[in-house]
Formats: sequence, C-alpha cells, structure tokens
Amino acid sequence: MLTRRTLGALATLAPLHRARAQNSAWPDRPVRAVVPFGPGGAIDILIRVMAPHFPPLANGQTLLVENRPGAGGTIGAAAVAQARPDGGTFLMAELGSAVLAHELYRDLPYDPRRSFTPVVFLADMPLILVTRANAPWGNLSALLEDARRRPGTLTFASVGTGHIGHLTMEALQAGVPGAKLLHVVYRSGAEMVTAAAKGEVDVTIPSLSSAGALLQSGALKVLAVSMPRRIAALPEVPTMAETVPGVTSSLWYGLVGPAGMPPDLVARANAVFGSIVTMPEVRDALGRQMGAEVIGGPPERFAQFMQQEMARWTPVLKSAGIRVE
Repeated sequence: MLTRRTLGALATLAPLHRARAQNSAWPDRPVRAVVPFGPGGAIDILIRVMAPHFPPLANGQTLLVENRPGAGGTIGAAAVAQARPDGGTFLMAELGSAVLAHELYRDLPYDPRRSFTPVVFLADMPLILVTRANAPWGNLSALLEDARRRPGTLTFASVGTGHIGHLTMEALQAGVPGAKLLHVVYRSGAEMVTAAAKGEVDVTIPSLSSAGALLQSGALKVLAVSMPRRIAALPEVPTMAETVPGVTSSLWYGLVGPAGMPPDLVARANAVFGSIVTMPEVRDALGRQMGAEVIGGPPERFAQFMQQEMARWTPVLKSAGIRVE
C-alpha cells in the first residue's frame, strides 16, 4: 500500500526538474485549471494559493482558475475530459468526479478510468464532522445513536453524491446497524458548512479550511476527525475510528489533464506544479489554512494512488446502493 510518507518523499524529485520546466516551450499561453465545485471550498482554496507562483516557473504565463460546479463535479470534469490534451486545460481532481463517477452515473460523457492523464498528487487533508453549535449531540456516538432511533429524520450535507464526505458518512452509518441520515447535496463546501451552521442540515463532513471561519466564530462544533490519529489542530477531538472502528478517510486533491497528453508534456507539467506545491511558502500556507499535507511526486504515483482509492471506495458505493439515476 502506498503511504503518505512514501508519497511525501517522492515530492523531493520535483525540484530536480524545475530548470527543465522553466526552459520548456510549455506553456506558451495562459493555462486553465478547472475546479469542478463552487468557490470557497478546500479544492478552490488550494489551487488559488498555488496560482500566483505559476508564472515564474511557466514562461510568465498565468494560471486561470475556473469554477464549473454541478452534478457532483462531473460537469467540470467532463469539460476537461473533452479538452485538447495540449497542456492548456487541467482538472483539479478529487475522488468522486475523477475516480468513481463511472460507478455513480448513467450516461456519463466521460469515463474516469480512460478520460484523464494523471499529472501530480497535490495534497491530502483531514475531514471533520461538524454540527451547529447548539446541536444536542456532544459526540459522534450520540449522533449515530439518534440516527438509529430516528432513522431518516436527521440530515447530512455533502458537495455531491460519491464525494468523500458522502462516502465517509455512509461508512459511519454502516458501523451502527439501523442508523440512517438523509443526504442533501450542495454546490460548494462554503454553502454546505453555512447550511450546517444555520441548522438547515444537521451535520456535514467538510475540510478544516472550509469550516474554519465558522468554527472560529463559534457557529459550528466538531464531533470527530477522519484521520487514523487525532490531529494537532484539534487535539481534544476524537477520531471517527474511536467510535466506529476502521472508519478513516481524507480529502485529497491532484491535477489531471485530458487523456492522450504526450509524456514529455506530462513531465513538464508535473515539474512545474510539483515545484509550486512543495515550495516552503506554499506548503506552510496550505498547512496553516487547510491542515493539508503536501504530497507532490511523479505522475505514476498519483495514478497508482487513484487506482487504490477506486478499489477502496467502490465496495462502499455498492454496499450502500449509491447511484445517481
């Protein structure tokens, strides 16, 4: 199994290619990074932190961030899958739209197994289970017990069917026979956490960065974190696995291009984006804002990780009967 430590070590390879990337003919025009969700979520924050560092390593060209939300991220993903594989368009990839979409949707205009070229694994970060400040549940166990006593009464939000927040909640419910919360989809992480703070939904499982402002203001409280161990930012908050053994997850993002990108172009793009995400100032900013662990490394490692995630989460989809008709 590929570990985060191994992937993190591979990030040191990226600076070795920086000079070649700087001297490359790519890019010769602005480059577009498509975010398949609305603004304000972790995926949007990540690429916007990186964008100002792009021009010095990319022949002075600009990295344009384009939000294309909708249909669980598949609208933006489809746009990239149908783009020319010339290094002009990339997708901010995540589990649902870039890995599991073929298991979720009928008549999908792309197949994530064949429609993308992995470029670089950018970052990995914890998820947190949050609820409104005055909610009656003091911990995850109390929430799940309430969901067992009143199945289908409580609600949880995510940014899309098959998104990691959705799958994590399904895994938690599966650990408590009879527990059932209703799933509500929002267009962005920002909308999702705002809905939880207002009580429009009972709980949600966002990134630390998406919920940060509402946590600081006291509008939300945290019941659990998704990582195997408690995290430094919230040392008093238990892990999900302390309540439901075996349940862990994380929010990861990478960069993919359309299928058919030439290997030399993939290598140059990997060098540029890998160099940016592993810059100390970028690494520090992402750690402070998002609790993110920067990964980097060669494209082959990201491709392998995506395959592992498909193997891990596809059984959860099938056992929960998750499908978008």
